[in-house]
Amino acid sequence: MIKRMILMVLALAVVFGGIFGWKYYQGMLMQQMMASKEEPPVTVTTAEAEAETWQPELKAVASLRAESGVAVSPELDGRVAEIPFESGQEVDEGDLLVAQSTATEEAELERLRARRELAEARLRRQRRLVEQDQTSQEAVDEAAAELKTLEAQIQGQREAIAKKHIRAPFAGVLGIRNVDRGQFVSPGQDLVTIQALEPLHADFDLPQQSLGRVRVGMPVRLTVDTFPDRTFEGEVTAIEPEVAQETRNFAVRATLPNEDRSLRPGMFAQAAVQLPEQGDVVTLPQTAVSTDPYGESVFVVEEAEDEEEPSTVTKRFVRTGERRGDQVAIEEGVESGETVVTSGQLKLEEGARIQVDNSVQPGNDPEPQPANK
Repeated sequence: MIKRMILMVLALAVVFGGIFGWKYYQGMLMQQMMASKEEPPVTVTTAEAEAETWQPELKAVASLRAESGVAVSPELDGRVAEIPFESGQEVDEGDLLVAQSTATEEAELERLRARRELAEARLRRQRRLVEQDQTSQEAVDEAAAELKTLEAQIQGQREAIAKKHIRAPFAGVLGIRNVDRGQFVSPGQDLVTIQALEPLHADFDLPQQSLGRVRVGMPVRLTVDTFPDRTFEGEVTAIEPEVAQETRNFAVRATLPNEDRSLRPGMFAQAAVQLPEQGDVVTLPQTAVSTDPYGESVFVVEEAEDEEEPSTVTKRFVRTGERRGDQVAIEEGVESGETVVTSGQLKLEEGARIQVDNSVQPGNDPEPQPANK
C-alpha cells in the first residue's frame, strides 16, 4: 500500500514537472522573441543648429515715467468757483484749471488801493510842507514809508488772487478730476494730475559689472506686454554716477519718443541696451533643450550609413546662453550645422532610432533684431 502511494506521488510529480517545465520553456522563448524584436522608430521633429550674429545686450526691467508729471494742488485755502477743464483733456502751459473764489481778496485789494490813494496824497502834502519849512523831513519819510508798505500789501494781495487761479504748470494731458465746484480745498490737496507724455523716460538698474560697458547715447530697445508685437526705440540719456551700496546696482535712464502716446507713465517694460560689439553664436529653438537634475541637454541626430536604416540620436549636454524670442544661444555642446531633435524627446534614450517628420514644427518665433544705427 505504501509502495503504491509512493509510485502515485512520483507519477504526479513527473506530470506536473513536465507541465511547469513546458510553461517555463515557453516563457523563455517569449522573452527571447521580445528581446530580439526591435522597438519601432520614434517620430520626432528636427532643426539644424545655425550660426547667427547677435548684438550683445544688457537687459533689465524698466519703469516708464513722464518727462514732467505732477499732481496739481492749491497753495491757499478757498472754495472752488470754476473748473474750466474736463478729465483727460490736453492743455497748454498756463491754461486755467481751477479758479477759487476771490471775493474776499478782491474786497481787501480795493481797500488797500483806497488807502494807497490817501497815502499818496499825504506824501504830496508833506513834500510841499517841507519845502515851505512847515514840517520836518521825518514826516516826509514816514509818509513815504507808509506808501511803500501799502504798495507791498497790494502786490501781496494781487499774488494771493493769482494763486487762487490755478494754472497748468506745463503742457500735458490731465487725469481724472478730483474736485467739484463749491468744494472747499486746502493746500496740498490733489485736484488733478497732469502728465507730459512726450517724450518718456525709462528708468532701470544694471549690475555694477556693466558700468564700464554703458555709455550715454547707446540705443535702447523696449518692449511692453501691452503691445507684444511692437518694439520701441530710445537711447541712454543719463547714468547715475553712484552705485547703490545695498544692491551694487547703478541706475540708468533712457529717453524715447512717444509721438503716438501709446506708452504711459507707470508702465513697466523690458529694456535692452544695445552694446556696440557684435557676437557670433550658435542658436537652436528653445524646444530642443531639455532640463533634468544633471543639467541641460539635447539629442543630436546621427545619420545612418545605410539610407534604408533609420537615424539614431545621441544625448549631449550643453551650456546655454542668452535667449531671444523662442531662440536660445548654445555656448557649448553643439556645432553649427548639426541637426538636433526639437520635439518628441520624452520618448528618446541614448541610441534610440528615430523617424523624422518635419511637416508640423513646434512654434519658433525668433525675436527680431534691430537695424544697425
